[in-house]
Amino acid sequence: MYPTEHLVSTFSILAYDPKTKEWGVAIASRAFAVGALVPFARAGVGAIATQAWVRPSFGPRGLRLLKADHDPRDVIRHLLEADRGAATRQIGVLDAQGRAANYTGNECLPWAGGIAEPNVSVQGNLLAGERVVTGVLRAFHKAKGKLAERLLVALEAGQKAGGDKRGQQSAALVVVREKSDLDGVGDRYVDLRVDDHRAPLTELRRLYGVWEKQMYPFLEGRHINALLHAGKYARAQKLHREFAANAERIAKKNWSDAELLNALAWQFSQNQLGLDAAQRYGQRAFKLKPHDENIADTMAAIHFQRGHVARAIEIERGLVSKYPDRADFARQLAVFERAHKAV
Repeated sequence: MYPTEHLVSTFSILAYDPKTKEWGVAIASRAFAVGALVPFARAGVGAIATQAWVRPSFGPRGLRLLKADHDPRDVIRHLLEADRGAATRQIGVLDAQGRAANYTGNECLPWAGGIAEPNVSVQGNLLAGERVVTGVLRAFHKAKGKLAERLLVALEAGQKAGGDKRGQQSAALVVVREKSDLDGVGDRYVDLRVDDHRAPLTELRRLYGVWEKQMYPFLEGRHINALLHAGKYARAQKLHREFAANAERIAKKNWSDAELLNALAWQFSQNQLGLDAAQRYGQRAFKLKPHDENIADTMAAIHFQRGHVARAIEIERGLVSKYPDRADFARQLAVFERAHKAV
C-alpha cells in the first residue's frame, strides 16, 4: 500500500442530464465514508469518480482540467502520466457536454471494469461480477424522473446484482446544477451521504425521501423565482412545468402530510405560474390542520396572488394579532396593506 492512499473498492455511476443541465455521481461500497473520497462534480464543468486505490486529489485536479477544455480521455491521461500507482487506479470522467470515459488499471482487484457512453459512465472494482456494472447501466437507462432518482435506481440495481463482493457499508449521491443551493449561488443541489450503515442504500433512499419533502420544494421554488426576476421567462416556465409534475407525484405519495403540502403550496404561491396548484395543496393542508398558523399564512399569500387582497389582509391581521412575535407575519401584512393602498 502506498502510505497516502486508501483502498476504496466500489461501484459508481456518473451521469449528465442535458435537459436539466445537471451532473451527478452515485456510489456504493464496503468502505467507510465513500462519499468523502470518491465523488467530485461542478456544474458546467463535469463530474469525476476516483476509486480503487483512491487518490482524492484526482477530483479537483481533474475538474480543473475539464474546465480548461480537456476531454475526458485527456484528463485521465494527464492524471495518470506521473502516477507511479497508475495500475491500481480506477477513474470515471464526465465533461460538461456529457462526453464520458473511464479507466481501470490492470492491478485493480477483480472483478473490475467499466462502461462509458454519451452522458453516462459506470465503473467498479472488487465486484461480484460484470453483471453489476451492466445492471447499473441498464437500470439507469430504464429509470424515469429526476437525475437523482435515476441514479438511485441504478445503484439499487447494482447492489441487487451483487455489488461490492465484500458487502455494504457506505453510499453517497451528489447532483450539481448552477445556482441551485440554499443561497441560490452555489451548485450543490443534492448532497447526501451514508458513511457507515448495515444497509446504506436503504438509508440513502430514506434520506432522499426526506430531501424531496423538506428541501426540494424550497430549492426549486427559489430557482424559478430567481429566473423570473432575471427576466428568463422561458427557462422559468420550463422549470416550473418540471416542478409541477414532480410536486404532483410527491403530493400523491404524501396526501396526509400537511407540512409538505403547505410547503408546496407556499412555493407555488410565490408567483403567478402555479396558483391553481397552490390553491389545491393549500386547501388540502388547511383541511388536515385548520388551526395551523403557517398554513393560514400560506392561504393568505394565495389569496393575495389571486387578487383577493382584502381577504389576505383579514387573515394576516388575525395572525399578527394572535402571534405578535412572528416578524414574518408582520412583514407579510405590510406587503398586503401597501398593495391595497396602491389600488
